[in-house]
Amino acid sequence: MLNQFKNPENQTPCFVIHNVFTPERCQEIIDQYKNKVSKASHDDGKGGLTSSEDNIRSSKIAWINDPDINNTLKNMMTISNHSAGWSYDITSHEQHQFTKYEPNDHYSWHYDGSGCNFSKRHFTFGKPNSLLEVAIPGCIGTVRKISASVLLNDDYSGGEFDAAFIEDGELIKKEIKPKIGDAIFFPSAMTHRVRPVKVGTRYSLVCWFAGPPFK
Repeated sequence: MLNQFKNPENQTPCFVIHNVFTPERCQEIIDQYKNKVSKASHDDGKGGLTSSEDNIRSSKIAWINDPDINNTLKNMMTISNHSAGWSYDITSHEQHQFTKYEPNDHYSWHYDGSGCNFSKRHFTFGKPNSLLEVAIPGCIGTVRKISASVLLNDDYSGGEFDAAFIEDGELIKKEIKPKIGDAIFFPSAMTHRVRPVKVGTRYSLVCWFAGPPFK
């Protein structure tokens, strides 16, 4: 399902920051979490939005809260928010999601957010390792504004990341081609997908940054 996200003039629809993590750090993350994953549902991470199709997502995930990853992605998000021209008011971020796509796994066209399904959103507050899956003071009423995806490996085929948006009245579908350790930042209202993996296993990190509702 493609929503009608319109890219404003003078804004960048997808902002890629290279070498956010070194290949060695990416491998450490993979080794740490690849055996801790469980099958994802379409609800995991969708924030109460997108299509109701049962087959929209096939992958495995683990929720993680690593202070080093948290700080790095928060800093990179701030750079992206400014450099891309979004200037969104960001007040919190959700728990990071480690994702594992094996052959034929995919995530069809969807968008992450402008809604609040608190029962399915993972927020990080208080102690560094706290994980809460309920509405928390300070998060109530927030909406997802910026999404991030970090590619952790490239020894697979398929699994391309595509984004779709309206620009100058035309629907644009664009493949984003990150390298190991690169982070893709984009507005959470933008439709995107991960195409089916053909050979090998695709690993990535996903995170969402939230703030007060748009006016």
